[in-house]
Amino acid sequence: MTGTLKGGVPKKFVPIYTTAATEYKLGPKGPAMLASIHFNETSFGTNTNNTTGSGAEGQMMFMPETWAGYGVDANGDGKKDPFDPEDAIFAAARYLSASGAPGNWHDAIFAYNHAEWYVERVFEDARRFQGAGMDAVAGDEFGEPCGSVGGNAMLHHAQRPFQPRKFKLLPQRLMAPERAAEEVDARIWSNAVWLLETYNLQVSAAREAGHKTHGDGTAMDMVPASGRGWDGTAKRAAEDLGWSEGCAESGVKPVCKLIPAIHFIGYNGYDDLHGDPQHSSLPHLHVSWESSGYGSCPLVLCGPQEWVMAFPLA
Repeated sequence: MTGTLKGGVPKKFVPIYTTAATEYKLGPKGPAMLASIHFNETSFGTNTNNTTGSGAEGQMMFMPETWAGYGVDANGDGKKDPFDPEDAIFAAARYLSASGAPGNWHDAIFAYNHAEWYVERVFEDARRFQGAGMDAVAGDEFGEPCGSVGGNAMLHHAQRPFQPRKFKLLPQRLMAPERAAEEVDARIWSNAVWLLETYNLQVSAAREAGHKTHGDGTAMDMVPASGRGWDGTAKRAAEDLGWSEGCAESGVKPVCKLIPAIHFIGYNGYDDLHGDPQHSSLPHLHVSWESSGYGSCPLVLCGPQEWVMAFPLA
């Protein structure tokens, strides 16, 4: 198992997904769809804090007005509680049914969260859950004991893990010469190692003070491995992540068509400190991942962000 979330759909929830899907006639995809929404909304209930300011709350992140119309007392305790897993999951099933499922899953998921990227993510995770018999990889911890990830990156997809909120050392062999091993956020560790291995790059800076976006472990500066040229390594990586020379001065979306997990790429044309030796006085490729507080701890070290975005590896 490489570059993915470790563990399965929590067993305690599987009967609830199944019963709720049956109650609201969501068909064979219903349990996996409910599991996927639960995972994407609150990481199976492990993080019910809403930092968006939208007012959504509970296990399945219902808006109060929606909960008022669709809330369910599924466990029979006399109250409808969005923070109770049974009540929330049954309410989600009820809402999906009213929104068109199972006849039109796309519109039902879009009604739940009005974003195409969200619909795609829910479908993708549901396929993995269903394909593995509701025992798919989607737990609460990244694991990569061997220091090499391999696999194929699903660059145009993204996950938003909340856990584990900690840092993890990169392998020493992937550091630039005379650089001691440095940390990155554990939730992007597999992404970082995949990039370095796939594009023959080495790290010149990871989590360290003195950089505008490195202090929380969600950014890396990279240079080609010894003997490698810049175009086939750093530039190719930047382009595959959505950067182009035409958008280089910005380096961010929507000017750059960056993949969902990436917030910023600094390379040729951004300034005189990013890029190859022909364009930079401090040659390197900079990549920053999306997070809950991008750039919130400039020039200093700080703790892990509440969440980060990461592209899946298969």
